[in-house]
Formats: sequence, C-alpha cells, structure tokens
Amino acid sequence: SPPDLEDIIRRGQDRLRRALPGGGGASPAVLGLIALALIVLWAFKAIYTVQPDEVAVELRFGQPKSELSQPGLHFHWWPIETVETAKISEQLVSIGGGASSGSGLMLSGDQNIVNVQFSVAYQVSDPKAYLFDVSDPDGMLAQVAESAMREVVGRRPAQDIFRDDRQGIATAVREIIQGTLDGYKTGLQVNAVSIEDA
Repeated sequence: SPPDLEDIIRRGQDRLRRALPGGGGASPAVLGLIALALIVLWAFKAIYTVQPDEVAVELRFGQPKSELSQPGLHFHWWPIETVETAKISEQLVSIGGGASSGSGLMLSGDQNIVNVQFSVAYQVSDPKAYLFDVSDPDGMLAQVAESAMREVVGRRPAQDIFRDDRQGIATAVREIIQGTLDGYKTGLQVNAVSIEDA
C-alpha cells in the first residue's frame, strides 16, 4: 500500500528536529544570528556605488524615479527598487577598415570603391532615454554611423574623401547621425566624427 501522507510529514518533522540544535526549538541566539545575517544581506543589496564616470537611475517597481544618482555611495530600498547605471564619459567607436563593426568599403559618387575607416566620439546626454527607450543604443550608433557615411560618400567624388573635403564629409556625417539618433530618442550626443583612412 502507498505510504500515508501524514506519516511522511511526521517523519520529515522528526528528522528536522534531530538536525536542529536543542531538539528543534531554535534558541534566541540562533534566531538573532539569522536575523543579523538577513539584515547584513539586505544592507549589502541596498547600498550601491556610482563611479565618477557614471550616473544611475533608480527604478521603483520598474518605473524610473525622476532624480539621477550622481557619483558616490547611495542607498535604495531593495528589492522594491533596482538601479541601472550609464557611463557618461566620452566613448569612441571605430567603423570600417579593420574595425569589427563594419567593412568600410564604400562606393563614391564618381563610382570608385573607397575604403573608409572613421571613428565617432559620443557620450550619453540623457541617461533615462539611453537606458530605457532603445534596446541597444551603442549598436544602433554604429549602424547609423556606417549608413550615414555610406550616404555622404555616395554623393561625393573619391577625391573629396581622400583629401579635398574630409572635414566637410565628417561634419555632414555627424549631422545625419545626430538627427537619426535624436529621432529614435537614444539619449546619445555625437561630439565628433573623424575620418582616419580613406
């Protein structure tokens, strides 16, 4: 016959009593240690540090709070609040040539194939938009930058790219990138575009 459910529960309780010190009744010292351990764990999760090149956004029940946390030590009510950080220092992405994010081979306006390697210097201007409005703003930046460069190079003769109007091309590309990123509300600001090789 199958074992009785009450018998299984009773045997489990007996084993638990034998395993615990004092025959199953927890002493105040043991309860105090458990409570202290839980408080330390909670404090460890509730205190966080924002690095000098970051800002943080606290979320309460998944919704961003209005104020940003600046660099330093901060407290939040874990687990009902969580923290997301965004690096606000200037970052650089390289595109084309030997860079892994794109091939760099482009067709100029006078039907020549040119190999353009360039970099985009950018930083986070709106941490909330950067963290929550677009799933991969850094990846989007690389794709938009390569597309913008192809568009501008496709309207110019190869000579402009090689030497005559590199700065004009870089400025036009920066404007296209920024306009596209603003349209998608990525929270990114493009500081400069530099053509390194052509």
